[in-house]
Amino acid sequence: MVMIMSFPNIGVRYPQGRTAFLLIHGIGEQNPYETVDFFAQNLLKYFDKQGLPFKLEHLIARRRFATGSAWTESFVRLHSTDTTQDWLIDIHEYYWAADTANKISVPEILQWTERTLDGTIDFYSRKENQPLLNELLANKKKKSFFTFRLRWLAIFLRLFNLIYPLLRLVLWIILFFIGPFLSGWFLQSAWKLSKQLATPPLVNFVGDIAIYSITDPKSPYQKIRQQILTESLTLLKAILKDQQADYDQVILMGHSLGSCIAYDTLNLLCIEASLSADQGKSLLLSKLKGLVTFGSPLDKIAFFFREMVQEGQYIRQRILEHLNSLRVKPKFALQSPYLTNNPVVYQLDQVDWVNYYHLKDPISGHLDYYENLDNVEMQYQASWGNQGHQGYWTSPSFYENIANRFLYVSN
Repeated sequence: MVMIMSFPNIGVRYPQGRTAFLLIHGIGEQNPYETVDFFAQNLLKYFDKQGLPFKLEHLIARRRFATGSAWTESFVRLHSTDTTQDWLIDIHEYYWAADTANKISVPEILQWTERTLDGTIDFYSRKENQPLLNELLANKKKKSFFTFRLRWLAIFLRLFNLIYPLLRLVLWIILFFIGPFLSGWFLQSAWKLSKQLATPPLVNFVGDIAIYSITDPKSPYQKIRQQILTESLTLLKAILKDQQADYDQVILMGHSLGSCIAYDTLNLLCIEASLSADQGKSLLLSKLKGLVTFGSPLDKIAFFFREMVQEGQYIRQRILEHLNSLRVKPKFALQSPYLTNNPVVYQLDQVDWVNYYHLKDPISGHLDYYENLDNVEMQYQASWGNQGHQGYWTSPSFYENIANRFLYVSN
Protein backbone atom coordinates (compact mmCIF):
# COMPACT_ATOMS: atom_id res chain seq x y z
CA MET A 1 0.00 0.00 0.00
CA VAL A 2 1.38 3.41 -1.00
CA MET A 3 0.25 6.81 0.24
CA ILE A 4 1.41 9.91 -1.63
CA MET A 5 1.28 13.46 -0.32
CA SER A 6 2.10 16.33 -2.67
CA PHE A 7 2.55 19.96 -1.67
CA PRO A 8 4.26 23.02 -3.14
CA ASN A 9 7.96 22.70 -2.43
CA ILE A 10 8.96 26.36 -2.30
CA GLY A 11 11.22 26.95 0.71
CA VAL A 12 10.86 23.36 1.96
CA ARG A 13 13.59 21.87 4.14
CA TYR A 14 14.42 18.40 2.91
CA PRO A 15 15.78 15.59 5.11
CA GLN A 16 19.32 14.51 4.29
CA GLY A 17 20.59 11.01 3.54
CA ARG A 18 19.15 7.62 4.43
CA THR A 19 17.92 7.31 8.03
CA ALA A 20 16.57 4.38 10.02
CA PHE A 21 14.70 4.73 13.31
CA LEU A 22 14.51 1.61 15.48
CA LEU A 23 11.73 2.06 18.07
CA ILE A 24 11.45 0.07 21.30
CA HIS A 25 8.11 0.32 23.10
CA GLY A 26 7.56 0.54 26.85
CA ILE A 27 5.46 -1.22 29.47
CA GLY A 28 1.79 -2.03 29.08
CA GLU A 29 -0.52 -4.06 26.86
CA GLN A 30 1.33 -3.34 23.62
CA ASN A 31 0.43 -4.82 20.24
CA PRO A 32 2.72 -5.31 17.21
CA TYR A 33 3.15 -2.22 14.99
CA GLU A 34 1.44 0.16 17.44
CA THR A 35 4.76 1.90 18.05
CA VAL A 36 5.37 2.25 14.31
CA ASP A 37 1.83 3.60 13.90
CA PHE A 38 2.19 6.23 16.64
CA PHE A 39 5.58 7.48 15.48
CA ALA A 40 4.92 7.37 11.72
CA GLN A 41 1.53 9.08 11.91
CA ASN A 42 2.84 11.99 13.92
CA LEU A 43 6.00 12.31 11.85
CA LEU A 44 3.74 12.55 8.79
CA LYS A 45 1.76 15.34 10.46
CA TYR A 46 5.00 17.22 11.08
CA PHE A 47 6.08 16.85 7.44
CA ASP A 48 2.60 17.86 6.26
CA LYS A 49 2.94 21.16 8.11
CA GLN A 50 6.36 21.65 6.53
CA GLY A 51 4.85 21.20 3.06
CA LEU A 52 7.21 18.32 2.33
CA PRO A 53 6.29 16.14 -0.69
CA PHE A 54 6.65 12.51 0.36
CA LYS A 55 5.47 8.96 -0.21
CA LEU A 56 4.75 6.41 2.54
CA GLU A 57 5.23 2.71 1.84
CA HIS A 58 4.97 -0.57 3.71
CA LEU A 59 8.05 -2.75 3.12
CA ILE A 60 9.21 -6.15 4.33
CA ALA A 61 12.66 -7.56 4.93
CA ARG A 62 14.04 -11.00 5.68
CA ARG A 63 15.56 -11.13 9.17
CA ARG A 64 16.91 -13.81 11.46
CA PHE A 65 16.50 -14.38 15.17
CA ALA A 66 19.59 -14.88 17.31
CA THR A 67 18.96 -18.64 17.01
CA GLY A 68 19.29 -18.41 13.24
CA SER A 69 15.66 -19.05 12.34
CA ALA A 70 14.18 -16.69 9.74
CA TRP A 71 11.32 -14.24 10.15
CA THR A 72 9.85 -11.39 8.10
CA GLU A 73 10.01 -7.84 9.41
CA SER A 74 7.44 -5.22 8.40
CA PHE A 75 8.44 -1.57 8.48
CA VAL A 76 7.41 1.68 6.80
CA ARG A 77 9.42 4.02 4.57
CA LEU A 78 9.03 7.73 3.86
CA HIS A 79 10.78 9.08 0.81
CA SER A 80 10.47 12.01 -1.55
CA THR A 81 8.15 12.27 -4.54
CA ASP A 82 10.57 14.89 -5.86
CA THR A 83 13.02 13.03 -8.13
CA THR A 84 15.70 15.62 -7.44
CA GLN A 85 15.75 14.61 -3.77
CA ASP A 86 17.40 11.37 -2.63
CA TRP A 87 16.40 10.83 0.98
CA LEU A 88 14.49 8.19 2.88
CA ILE A 89 13.37 7.50 6.43
CA ASP A 90 12.65 3.92 7.51
CA ILE A 91 10.76 3.26 10.76
CA HIS A 92 11.45 -0.12 12.37
CA GLU A 93 10.08 -1.59 15.59
CA TYR A 94 11.41 -4.04 18.15
CA TYR A 95 8.41 -5.71 19.79
CA TRP A 96 9.00 -7.49 23.11
CA ALA A 97 5.69 -7.27 25.06
CA ALA A 98 4.80 -10.92 24.36
CA ASP A 99 7.97 -12.04 26.18
CA THR A 100 6.78 -10.68 29.54
CA ALA A 101 2.98 -10.98 29.25
CA ASN A 102 1.41 -13.05 32.07
CA LYS A 103 4.78 -14.43 33.11
CA ILE A 104 4.93 -13.27 36.75
CA SER A 105 2.41 -13.63 39.58
CA VAL A 106 1.22 -10.99 42.04
CA PRO A 107 3.03 -12.63 45.03
CA GLU A 108 6.26 -12.69 43.00
CA ILE A 109 5.86 -9.00 42.14
CA LEU A 110 5.33 -8.28 45.84
CA GLN A 111 8.47 -10.25 46.77
CA TRP A 112 10.48 -8.38 44.14
CA THR A 113 9.22 -4.98 45.37
CA GLU A 114 10.09 -5.73 48.98
CA ARG A 115 13.53 -7.13 48.06
CA THR A 116 14.19 -4.03 45.98
CA LEU A 117 13.16 -1.72 48.80
CA ASP A 118 15.17 -3.61 51.42
CA GLY A 119 18.20 -3.90 49.15
CA THR A 120 18.09 -0.20 48.30
CA ILE A 121 17.90 0.81 51.96
CA ASP A 122 20.79 -1.53 52.75
CA PHE A 123 22.90 -0.16 49.89
CA TYR A 124 22.50 3.48 50.92
CA SER A 125 23.05 2.63 54.59
CA ARG A 126 26.65 1.63 53.95
CA LYS A 127 29.34 4.05 55.03
CA GLU A 128 31.08 4.14 51.64
CA ASN A 129 27.80 5.13 49.96
CA GLN A 130 27.10 8.08 52.26
CA PRO A 131 27.97 10.65 49.52
CA LEU A 132 25.45 8.99 47.18
CA LEU A 133 22.79 9.03 49.92
CA ASN A 134 23.40 12.72 50.61
CA GLU A 135 23.02 13.53 46.92
CA LEU A 136 19.89 11.40 46.73
CA LEU A 137 18.23 13.16 49.67
CA ALA A 138 19.22 16.56 48.28
CA ASN A 139 17.21 15.82 45.11
CA LYS A 140 13.54 16.31 45.98
CA LYS A 141 12.25 14.06 43.19
CA LYS A 142 14.52 11.13 44.05
CA LYS A 143 13.96 11.63 47.78
CA SER A 144 10.20 11.46 47.24
CA PHE A 145 10.51 8.31 45.14
CA PHE A 146 12.88 6.71 47.64
CA THR A 147 11.02 7.69 50.82
CA PHE A 148 7.40 7.37 49.78
CA ARG A 149 6.64 5.80 46.41
CA LEU A 150 8.57 2.56 46.84
CA ARG A 151 7.06 2.13 50.31
CA TRP A 152 3.53 2.90 49.12
CA LEU A 153 3.96 0.50 46.21
CA ALA A 154 4.98 -2.24 48.64
CA ILE A 155 2.01 -1.45 50.92
CA PHE A 156 -0.41 -1.45 47.96
CA LEU A 157 0.87 -4.81 46.72
CA ARG A 158 0.64 -6.35 50.21
CA LEU A 159 -3.00 -5.31 50.52
CA PHE A 160 -3.81 -6.38 46.98
CA ASN A 161 -2.14 -9.74 47.55
CA LEU A 162 -4.54 -10.37 50.46
CA ILE A 163 -7.76 -9.52 48.62
CA TYR A 164 -6.73 -10.77 45.15
CA PRO A 165 -7.72 -14.47 45.60
CA LEU A 166 -11.14 -13.58 47.04
CA LEU A 167 -11.77 -10.88 44.44
CA ARG A 168 -10.89 -13.20 41.60
CA LEU A 169 -13.08 -16.00 42.99
CA VAL A 170 -16.08 -13.67 43.28
CA LEU A 171 -15.56 -12.41 39.71
CA TRP A 172 -15.20 -15.96 38.41
CA ILE A 173 -18.50 -17.03 40.00
CA ILE A 174 -20.31 -14.01 38.56
CA LEU A 175 -18.81 -14.51 35.07
CA PHE A 176 -19.48 -18.24 35.15
CA PHE A 177 -23.23 -17.73 35.66
CA ILE A 178 -23.76 -14.70 33.41
CA GLY A 179 -21.31 -15.83 30.71
CA PRO A 180 -23.98 -17.38 28.42
CA PHE A 181 -25.70 -13.97 28.21
CA LEU A 182 -22.56 -12.02 27.29
CA SER A 183 -20.94 -11.45 23.92
CA GLY A 184 -17.80 -10.07 22.29
CA TRP A 185 -14.73 -9.72 24.49
CA PHE A 186 -16.46 -11.59 27.34
CA LEU A 187 -16.61 -14.81 25.30
CA GLN A 188 -13.52 -16.42 26.80
CA SER A 189 -12.63 -18.52 29.81
CA ALA A 190 -14.31 -17.11 32.90
CA TRP A 191 -11.22 -17.93 34.99
CA LYS A 192 -8.89 -16.19 32.54
CA LEU A 193 -11.20 -13.20 32.24
CA SER A 194 -11.48 -12.91 36.03
CA LYS A 195 -7.70 -12.49 36.20
CA GLN A 196 -7.77 -9.66 33.66
CA LEU A 197 -10.58 -7.85 35.46
CA ALA A 198 -9.16 -8.32 38.95
CA THR A 199 -5.62 -7.20 38.15
CA PRO A 200 -5.06 -3.42 38.06
CA PRO A 201 -2.89 -2.05 35.20
CA LEU A 202 -0.34 -0.96 37.82
CA VAL A 203 0.38 -4.59 38.70
CA ASN A 204 0.96 -5.49 35.03
CA PHE A 205 3.22 -2.46 34.57
CA VAL A 206 5.25 -3.29 37.67
CA GLY A 207 5.40 -6.90 36.48
CA ASP A 208 7.17 -5.86 33.26
CA ILE A 209 9.69 -3.83 35.25
CA ALA A 210 10.19 -6.65 37.76
CA ILE A 211 10.92 -9.22 35.06
CA TYR A 212 13.31 -6.98 33.15
CA SER A 213 15.19 -5.60 36.15
CA ILE A 214 15.91 -9.00 37.73
CA THR A 215 19.58 -9.68 37.02
CA ASP A 216 20.01 -12.72 39.27
CA PRO A 217 21.21 -15.53 36.93
CA LYS A 218 19.42 -18.04 39.17
CA SER A 219 16.05 -16.45 38.43
CA PRO A 220 13.95 -17.90 35.59
CA TYR A 221 13.13 -14.33 34.56
CA GLN A 222 16.78 -13.63 33.81
CA LYS A 223 16.36 -15.76 30.68
CA ILE A 224 13.49 -13.54 29.56
CA ARG A 225 15.58 -10.40 30.08
CA GLN A 226 18.49 -11.95 28.22
CA GLN A 227 16.24 -12.98 25.35
CA ILE A 228 14.83 -9.47 25.05
CA LEU A 229 18.31 -7.94 24.91
CA THR A 230 19.73 -10.58 22.57
CA GLU A 231 16.95 -10.14 20.02
CA SER A 232 17.05 -6.35 20.33
CA LEU A 233 20.77 -6.38 19.56
CA THR A 234 20.28 -8.89 16.72
CA LEU A 235 17.73 -6.64 15.01
CA LEU A 236 19.86 -3.53 15.55
CA LYS A 237 22.88 -5.20 13.94
CA ALA A 238 20.75 -6.45 11.03
CA ILE A 239 19.59 -2.88 10.36
CA LEU A 240 23.13 -1.54 10.61
CA LYS A 241 24.35 -4.22 8.18
CA ASP A 242 21.44 -3.93 5.74
CA GLN A 243 23.22 -3.55 2.39
CA GLN A 244 20.06 -2.96 0.41
CA ALA A 245 18.90 -0.05 2.57
CA ASP A 246 22.51 1.19 3.03
CA TYR A 247 21.63 3.63 5.79
CA ASP A 248 23.75 6.68 6.48
CA GLN A 249 22.55 6.78 10.07
CA VAL A 250 20.59 4.64 12.51
CA ILE A 251 18.75 6.21 15.46
CA LEU A 252 17.77 3.97 18.39
CA MET A 253 14.68 5.18 20.26
CA GLY A 254 13.14 3.84 23.46
CA HIS A 255 10.01 4.89 25.35
CA SER A 256 9.54 4.14 29.06
CA LEU A 257 11.09 0.74 29.88
CA GLY A 258 12.01 0.53 26.20
CA SER A 259 14.61 3.25 26.88
CA CYS A 260 16.30 0.89 29.36
CA ILE A 261 16.28 -1.87 26.73
CA ALA A 262 17.76 0.56 24.20
CA TYR A 263 20.51 1.62 26.62
CA ASP A 264 21.32 -1.97 27.61
CA THR A 265 21.37 -2.96 23.93
CA LEU A 266 24.04 -0.35 23.22
CA ASN A 267 25.94 -1.45 26.32
CA LEU A 268 25.86 -5.06 25.05
CA LEU A 269 26.93 -3.88 21.59
CA CYS A 270 29.99 -2.22 23.14
CA ILE A 271 30.89 -5.41 25.01
CA GLU A 272 30.73 -7.42 21.79
CA ALA A 273 32.71 -4.78 19.89
CA SER A 274 35.41 -4.83 22.58
CA LEU A 275 36.05 -8.48 21.71
CA SER A 276 36.57 -7.75 18.00
CA ALA A 277 39.95 -7.09 16.43
CA ASP A 278 39.21 -3.39 15.78
CA GLN A 279 37.45 -2.93 19.15
CA GLY A 280 34.39 -1.41 17.56
CA LYS A 281 36.12 1.09 15.26
CA SER A 282 34.24 -0.27 12.28
CA LEU A 283 32.08 1.39 9.66
CA LEU A 284 29.19 -0.61 11.10
CA LEU A 285 29.19 1.17 14.47
CA SER A 286 29.89 4.54 12.86
CA LYS A 287 26.38 4.43 11.34
CA LEU A 288 24.87 4.51 14.82
CA LYS A 289 24.26 8.23 15.26
CA GLY A 290 21.61 8.69 17.92
CA LEU A 291 20.00 7.41 21.11
CA VAL A 292 16.61 8.94 21.93
CA THR A 293 15.07 8.17 25.32
CA PHE A 294 11.67 9.55 26.32
CA GLY A 295 9.53 8.84 29.35
CA SER A 296 12.64 7.10 30.63
CA PRO A 297 13.10 5.58 34.11
CA LEU A 298 16.83 4.99 33.54
CA ASP A 299 17.86 7.01 36.61
CA LYS A 300 15.36 5.17 38.81
CA ILE A 301 16.53 1.81 37.47
CA ALA A 302 20.14 2.79 38.14
CA PHE A 303 19.50 4.10 41.67
CA PHE A 304 16.90 1.69 42.98
CA PHE A 305 16.88 -1.50 40.92
CA ARG A 306 20.60 -2.01 40.36
CA GLU A 307 22.08 -5.35 41.35
CA MET A 308 23.16 -4.96 44.96
CA VAL A 309 26.44 -6.58 45.91
CA GLN A 310 27.29 -7.59 49.44
CA GLU A 311 29.35 -5.18 51.47
CA GLY A 312 33.04 -5.70 50.91
CA GLN A 313 32.69 -7.40 47.49
CA TYR A 314 34.64 -4.64 45.74
CA ILE A 315 35.95 -6.93 42.98
CA ARG A 316 32.45 -8.11 42.04
CA GLN A 317 31.17 -4.54 42.22
CA ARG A 318 33.88 -3.32 39.84
CA ILE A 319 33.16 -6.12 37.37
CA LEU A 320 29.46 -5.22 37.33
CA GLU A 321 30.31 -1.54 36.91
CA HIS A 322 32.58 -2.27 33.96
CA LEU A 323 29.84 -4.27 32.25
CA ASN A 324 27.27 -1.47 32.71
CA SER A 325 29.23 1.75 32.43
CA LEU A 326 28.10 3.34 29.15
CA ARG A 327 28.31 7.09 29.86
CA VAL A 328 27.86 6.58 33.60
CA LYS A 329 29.33 9.51 35.52
CA PRO A 330 32.65 8.51 37.16
CA LYS A 331 31.51 9.71 40.58
CA PHE A 332 29.03 6.81 40.78
CA ALA A 333 31.76 4.21 40.40
CA LEU A 334 33.54 2.54 43.31
CA GLN A 335 36.60 4.50 44.36
CA SER A 336 39.28 1.81 44.46
CA PRO A 337 42.96 1.55 43.47
CA TYR A 338 42.23 -1.86 41.96
CA LEU A 339 40.66 -2.86 38.64
CA THR A 340 40.96 0.65 37.25
CA ASN A 341 41.21 -0.45 33.59
CA ASN A 342 37.86 -1.20 31.99
CA PRO A 343 38.12 -4.03 29.40
CA VAL A 344 34.93 -2.78 27.72
CA VAL A 345 35.79 -0.15 25.10
CA TYR A 346 32.94 2.28 24.55
CA GLN A 347 33.40 3.46 20.94
CA LEU A 348 30.14 5.36 20.65
CA ASP A 349 31.32 8.95 20.95
CA GLN A 350 29.49 9.81 17.72
CA VAL A 351 26.12 8.87 19.25
CA ASP A 352 24.02 11.94 20.08
CA TRP A 353 21.99 11.00 23.18
CA VAL A 354 18.94 13.14 23.90
CA ASN A 355 16.52 12.44 26.75
CA TYR A 356 13.00 13.93 26.70
CA TYR A 357 11.06 14.20 29.95
CA HIS A 358 7.93 15.89 31.29
CA LEU A 359 7.25 17.12 34.81
CA LYS A 360 3.81 15.47 34.78
CA ASP A 361 5.30 12.11 33.78
CA PRO A 362 5.86 10.09 37.00
CA ILE A 363 8.18 7.62 35.24
CA SER A 364 10.56 9.95 33.42
CA GLY A 365 12.90 12.63 34.64
CA HIS A 366 16.10 14.57 34.09
CA LEU A 367 18.81 11.91 33.79
CA ASP A 368 21.56 12.73 36.30
CA TYR A 369 23.30 9.36 36.52
CA TYR A 370 24.78 9.68 33.02
CA GLU A 371 26.98 12.17 31.17
CA ASN A 372 27.32 13.45 27.59
CA LEU A 373 23.59 13.70 26.88
CA ASP A 374 21.04 16.45 26.42
CA ASN A 375 18.03 16.55 28.75
CA VAL A 376 15.05 18.26 27.09
CA GLU A 377 11.99 19.15 29.15
CA MET A 378 8.75 18.86 27.16
CA GLN A 379 6.02 21.45 27.66
CA TYR A 380 2.86 19.84 26.23
CA GLN A 381 -0.39 20.08 28.21
CA ALA A 382 -1.06 16.94 30.22
CA SER A 383 -2.37 15.82 33.57
CA TRP A 384 -0.10 13.95 35.98
CA GLY A 385 0.15 10.24 35.23
CA ASN A 386 -0.55 8.40 32.01
CA GLN A 387 -1.19 11.56 29.96
CA GLY A 388 2.17 12.94 30.94
CA HIS A 389 3.84 9.60 30.20
CA GLN A 390 2.23 9.06 26.77
CA GLY A 391 2.13 12.66 25.55
CA TYR A 392 5.48 12.52 23.75
CA TRP A 393 3.96 10.46 20.93
CA THR A 394 1.59 13.23 19.87
CA SER A 395 3.62 16.33 20.76
CA PRO A 396 4.55 18.33 17.58
CA SER A 397 7.59 19.81 19.35
CA PHE A 398 8.91 16.29 20.00
CA TYR A 399 9.05 15.53 16.26
CA GLU A 400 10.35 18.97 15.39
CA ASN A 401 13.23 18.57 17.84
CA ILE A 402 14.10 15.10 16.51
CA ALA A 403 13.96 16.34 12.90
CA ASN A 404 16.23 19.30 13.65
CA ARG A 405 18.73 17.07 15.45
CA PHE A 406 18.91 14.15 13.05
CA LEU A 407 17.06 14.60 9.76
CA TYR A 408 18.33 17.89 8.41
CA VAL A 409 21.97 17.13 9.13
CA SER A 410 24.04 15.71 6.27
CA ASN A 411 26.16 12.71 7.21
